[in-house]
Amino acid sequence: MDRIMLLWLAVVFMVKIFAEGRKPRGPFLLDYLLLGHGFYIFIRIYFHDMADFHTWSMSIMVPYMVYFFAKNVIISVKQIRVLLLALLILGVYYNITSVGEKFNIPWLLYPQSMLIEHEEFVGRSCGPFRNSGIFGNTLGMILPINLYFLATVRGNFWKILLYTNLALGFVALYFTYTRGAWVVGLIAFSTAVFINRREYFKTIAPLLVVIPLAAFIGLGMIQDTFFQERVENDDTIDARVGTMVTAFRIWQDHPFVGCGPYQFTNVRDDYIEPVEFPVLGTIKFANFRNNGAHDMYFSPLAEDGLVGIFLQFSIYFLILKSFLRVLKLRKSGDHVAVYVIPLFMGILFAYLFGGLTQTFRHTSIMGTILYLVAAVAYGYRPEYRRTGSTIN
Repeated sequence: MDRIMLLWLAVVFMVKIFAEGRKPRGPFLLDYLLLGHGFYIFIRIYFHDMADFHTWSMSIMVPYMVYFFAKNVIISVKQIRVLLLALLILGVYYNITSVGEKFNIPWLLYPQSMLIEHEEFVGRSCGPFRNSGIFGNTLGMILPINLYFLATVRGNFWKILLYTNLALGFVALYFTYTRGAWVVGLIAFSTAVFINRREYFKTIAPLLVVIPLAAFIGLGMIQDTFFQERVENDDTIDARVGTMVTAFRIWQDHPFVGCGPYQFTNVRDDYIEPVEFPVLGTIKFANFRNNGAHDMYFSPLAEDGLVGIFLQFSIYFLILKSFLRVLKLRKSGDHVAVYVIPLFMGILFAYLFGGLTQTFRHTSIMGTILYLVAAVAYGYRPEYRRTGSTIN
């Protein structure tokens, strides 16, 4: 799927740029940073172990190609609306899949490969990724997209459907039984509502009563054994802290360029020792010896060193800066600044927090969503606006 997406993006990009005679759209600083970071990781893989090329192409190349595509193609408000609609439809699919997994309804599960592995995960939704953490983080990141359509779509019929989908989104997120993903969803949603509280707060007011009632009465949270297990389970916290501390120790031995991309698990056993951590006490190595890279900060620091982490954080900084630049246009009533950028900032903060509990270096979906919206904001200019701010 990643290779098909990459091929499709490349073809469309070449048609737009070369066949139509378009010039690449500036500014270019973020473009250069993405190219620099991508080639830095690739060169190290090339000289170290090309077996990791597929992982690199999936987690680095695909999201970055999506960025260049979106920056040069998705430029008008109409095109941005189409993008948001696509993300909304994706969210509907994920919501249905999550419910289908929870209640073991085979005809709601697609692709069919999910059915083969489904028995292992009965009662906990893992989505098409077969990973509840990635699935939950993705659900949480795109959850606020519903707000845009609730605020701009006319007609009670469509609003009822959107409210239903939003409520179902919270239910779907809950069914992943992943604490980090729950927080990611809360961060994404609350960030969007807070930044555009004038428009978005009134849209969620009815849900402030409905969702808690549905959670406690309909879902039976108090009696939910999966919920109790996740809340009471401290083992994962110990394991992740131990993994982070081990990653930091690896970085101390390889400060500038790290131990090599995707090499954390290969060098981890060279650091067999317990971890002393405040509050948690002594964490035995056995608690985390089978853990792979599990975050987007300490693990890349260990694998890519100061060079890689500097490029990575520079990218995040420029994305945030571009969001804030467009957000300033709210005073002029710019549609994207008022309605869209709050959602994008929710996605960014959700991604950054999600990186504390989940690594996105072995999958494409999280990075693709982030760099897709980052490209739209970084290349956005008010002169590309189209009149009208509601959808009939």
